[in-house]
Parts: sequence; structure tokens; C-alpha cells
Amino acid sequence: MSSLQWSARFIVLPGTDTIIEAQLCDPTSTCYLNATIRFSNTPSAWNEFCSNCTQECSTVNFIITPSSASAPSSPYAIMTKSFVESTSVPLPTDWATNWLSEVQNNYVSLEVACESIQISNYTQQASITAVDLIASVGGNTGLWIGMSFLSVVEIIEMLYLLARYEYYAIKRVIQNNIRIGQQIDIMN
Repeated sequence: MSSLQWSARFIVLPGTDTIIEAQLCDPTSTCYLNATIRFSNTPSAWNEFCSNCTQECSTVNFIITPSSASAPSSPYAIMTKSFVESTSVPLPTDWATNWLSEVQNNYVSLEVACESIQISNYTQQASITAVDLIASVGGNTGLWIGMSFLSVVEIIEMLYLLARYEYYAIKRVIQNNIRIGQQIDIMN
């Protein structure tokens, strides 16, 4: 939670009805910035005063749906009438006879109702575990190393076969030259 969210102007003392007006700090002042940094970097103060400031684990969304029903309904109109009469709001002279139309025309009614009792829980789970990750990396690495090793072996085999072919080709040429030389010696 950032320090800019601490913007309450009034504080009610716990256990009393005493309201104290609090002045807001100027966020651009160096005193405010130093206090914010010092507070954020002090784990004991953070744990003591912001123990409820953890990452959210659940979210509740309220969908606002306006309705055109006359408001307030009869039970709420009676409660509104008694509330208005108990306050120091000036009442019209015909309040006793026309209080229902006055309440319906001059007061806003807000009724919060549960649209559905259906609850949706979304959970996240890892699609691959640590063991699966290690096995996958190992398998792929083994595959590529295996292909590379086979390629190297094939190149060595090809060089061996070429050297062997050249060796036997040279050997045949030498043997042919020796036979030709022997035949020339026999003829002379």
C-alpha cells in the first residue's frame, strides 16, 4: 500500500465519539519523502502498523444495477420517515399528510441486494512441476547432444571410408605399377 493512500482527514479516537481533524502531509516535501522511505525500510514498523497490508488473496466485485422501482419501499419509507423526524431537517407544513410523497420525491434510497448467491473460485496451479521441468530439459538436452554425437560419428565414419578408399586406390595403383614393372623386366 503506498503512502499516498493515508489520506484520512478525520480520526475517531477508539472507544470514544471524539473526532480529531488531521492535517494532510504535503507529498512534495522532503520531510514527507524521508518519513515514507524510513517507514518503508523499517520492518518492525511495517509489521506493526501494516500487518493487514498484504497482497490481496480474494476480490469481491459489486455490479451496480439501477432499477426504476419507486423508492423507498413501504417498510423503508417508514424507517426513513422516523429518521427524518428525529433530525433537525426542516419539514414542510403538510408533512403529516404527505410524508410518503415527500420521502419518495426528495430523498434518495439505496438498497443493496444480493443478485446471486453463486460464488466463483479461481485457483491457479502450475501446469508443469519442478520434476517435469527437469525431465523435459534433460530429455531435450539429451536429444540434441545425441544428435550432435551421431553427426560427429557419421562424419568420422565418412572420413574413415574416404581414407580407406583412397588407401586401397593408391595400393592398387602401386600394385599395378609393380606388375607392369615386373612384366617389363621379364620382357627385357
